[in-house]
Amino acid sequence: MKGFGIKIHGSSRYQNKTTPLPPQNYIEDSFRIFAENGITCIRVTVSWESWELDLNEFQEDLDLIAQAADKYDIKCLYDNHQWECSSWIGYGIGMPNSIMSNYYERRSSDSEPIYNIKKDFWNKWWNRQIKNTEGVDGWDAQLDYLKGIVKVLKDRKSTFGFEILNEPEVFSLLHYRKVGHYHDYTVRELRKITDKPLFFCWALPHGVIDTPGLQATVSPSMKNNVIYDGHAYPPSLSRMLYFRSITLLMGNIPLYMGEFNSGFTSGTTLTQNQVYEYIKRFKSFAPYGWALWRWSYIRDQNIPAFNLTNIVDNRIQTGIYFNYLRNATKRV
Repeated sequence: MKGFGIKIHGSSRYQNKTTPLPPQNYIEDSFRIFAENGITCIRVTVSWESWELDLNEFQEDLDLIAQAADKYDIKCLYDNHQWECSSWIGYGIGMPNSIMSNYYERRSSDSEPIYNIKKDFWNKWWNRQIKNTEGVDGWDAQLDYLKGIVKVLKDRKSTFGFEILNEPEVFSLLHYRKVGHYHDYTVRELRKITDKPLFFCWALPHGVIDTPGLQATVSPSMKNNVIYDGHAYPPSLSRMLYFRSITLLMGNIPLYMGEFNSGFTSGTTLTQNQVYEYIKRFKSFAPYGWALWRWSYIRDQNIPAFNLTNIVDNRIQTGIYFNYLRNATKRV
């Protein structure tokens, strides 16, 4: 499975700030480009706060994605995406207002989330101390949202699987195992309604020790048709050995490199030689699949390496970094 992480619109809108509209025919053009260039699987970012913002638009978006993917024979992994927690507390996305407003004051969606607020939230989340504004347990409220996505998409031929949560964040050594309990709970419940592959993601550590042994504890106990999603910026030899060690400790479950690029610091670029080395390394390590971050109509103003597209006459087109990937996959 080779592909990209892709941002759409209705299923990935911020709840607390305006999200730019996509160019004309964005979904259809994107999937046509993927098919023409040998891309076989797309990791589609969807957001819980987008679901809460406008359910009808979210579901219409999913239908358009599935239609295009069915038409062009592209598989889709639907990723419950969070980054920096929520737009309620800053410039992140993920957790909806019905969760965050119960505990924190709203901050500007252009500001950096405060570290101690994120730490407090994730500590409460892993200890199941979060409830939404209606008093529903946070894990169960999120599960209802995930079940809604699964029910809409599980019978589409292009649907490959579902990812529980992008980069669950840990601020304590105790959190690793609690992330495992969370994954286990969610996998058990989703298994009641789908037999599609379920993905769980590498845990993002903050100020704590990170080892393959600790990362291995985030695995659910149910491992049938479950895949581990590792992220690498960049996928260096040491990083790939790190993830291989984690999967071995988990019982040799499949490894999917769901995000990779050359880095994530401001000003990072990507070269043809770098992409070639990454793809060659993936061939050597033989992961289940990989996805370059990211295909989007919104330009990243800080990290040029994330900009894989161009917009010309209000239509999406490939950019130089996409072309580097296409060239590399032809060589390897």
